[in-house]
Amino acid sequence: MSSDITAIFQSAPTIQILHWLVQGNLASSMSRAVRFWVILGMIYRDRLLPDLFHYADLRDRLYTRHHPISDKFKAETFVNGCGDRHCICAKSLNNWLHITTETQLHLQLLTGFDQQQLEAELSQFPFATVHRSIRADLEKLARLGWLKVLPRGEFQILPVDLLPQLPPDLYLGFSTERSPSQVPIVNSWLSQNLSRQQCLDLLVALDTLSMVQPNLELLLDSLSELLVAEQDGDRLLSQHQKLPHTFVNLDYILPVNVQDRVDDYHKQLADLWHTADNGVIQFDYEVIKLTSASITKSLPINPNELSRFSSDIKQITVYPVCINYLRRAKYLSAYGIDPDGNMGWHNYRLDRITSKSLKILAWGDREVPKHLKQLRNSGKLPTPEVVQIELQKAWGFKFYEEPQLLLIRFSEDFARWYVDNTVRHPTFKSIPYNQILPLIQKAISNAHDRESILAILKQRSPSDHYYQALIRPNDINIIQRLRDWRPNGEVLAPISLRQKMIDEATQELMHYLPLL
Repeated sequence: MSSDITAIFQSAPTIQILHWLVQGNLASSMSRAVRFWVILGMIYRDRLLPDLFHYADLRDRLYTRHHPISDKFKAETFVNGCGDRHCICAKSLNNWLHITTETQLHLQLLTGFDQQQLEAELSQFPFATVHRSIRADLEKLARLGWLKVLPRGEFQILPVDLLPQLPPDLYLGFSTERSPSQVPIVNSWLSQNLSRQQCLDLLVALDTLSMVQPNLELLLDSLSELLVAEQDGDRLLSQHQKLPHTFVNLDYILPVNVQDRVDDYHKQLADLWHTADNGVIQFDYEVIKLTSASITKSLPINPNELSRFSSDIKQITVYPVCINYLRRAKYLSAYGIDPDGNMGWHNYRLDRITSKSLKILAWGDREVPKHLKQLRNSGKLPTPEVVQIELQKAWGFKFYEEPQLLLIRFSEDFARWYVDNTVRHPTFKSIPYNQILPLIQKAISNAHDRESILAILKQRSPSDHYYQALIRPNDINIIQRLRDWRPNGEVLAPISLRQKMIDEATQELMHYLPLL
């Protein structure tokens, strides 16, 4: 469907298309984005230029005969246009974009402009500029793959199937209205490749998964429309809730109103990732801190003394990389200024973002950290592949923390029914009792910890089942898994995690002891 690219020039330019045309630099290139859209529309939609053309050919098509053609004029000459109200140089960005409340919000999200900055930008006249700027536009379009530059100042129009192509789901981004041409395309593929029953099965499965992936809604709508259009479609749809015999229950803990807010963040990020240059985001984030005290005094102990929670709101400025769903919620993995003010990786729970929407910063914004700009300029911005590689190295979602050895003991019966022959992580595997000593001596560098672990091990039965893994010990998902195994799993290493289990188990006990 390569020819469909020309469809983006058929109606007024959308914010998403303009953002894509200038590779995500809309904040600094809004006028250029509109010029790109107009020039490409003249070339590929209206076919107003020959296959080989010079700048003068384009200039004469763009401007009226009253517009100055000399290259000697400076930019100041065109501040108020050429004086011909019918000339293209008299049209402001407001005229081109047909700004509504919704498009204004989209523009502010993509550019980071406040209301005053946006109004000033929209008052600009994109074609009220010197001719060398338009020539530079043609050269830039050639570098982006829309044209070919030839000797002697000529430009060559390319076959449509060689032009840049939109990302498949660019239309999903900010807009709440999906492209009318997209549903027939999706439905056509579905009807040609799946039976009615397969479509129904897919509808049921996607209905569950859409809870954590909101961009599936378009496909869900397409499936519903396809089934309704089929014979007996209404009957099938009315029955689809009671037809499945297999259910996937996602442990998604957020109430509906919070889910909607999280989905909005998710959609903003998805749209940003579909632009050529991605971007940096800024938001306010609620940081939850738990202060735990180790058990160092004798019973009785007030359980309220063992842990205290506090929260603080921090402004976060990061480069977003990917979203993961883990057990309870969605997390954004991002690189930038973390909640402690350090440059590095951090995982952010989307429901703990307190900003109404994410603020998207242009790369030239002074609030973008210098280090991120350097990574971008050197082509070394982090990618989702980096996250996946680190997740494979050790068990736990805090992939940016140093891995440590986990050694855990289970009784023979419990291991047989609940641990053996289960897959937790590539590094999670059983280890014979007689192989534990050399493992500890190799993996535990702290002599005191090493001796403590060996002393505990000598008191345990060789017939018990022992497992090892590389873990990120501060990861909440690891801690929750170990809690699920209590009291049947004993953490032997690392000592810090063993102590945490002791503290938590003691605190639980305090809740159930009789009052004195």
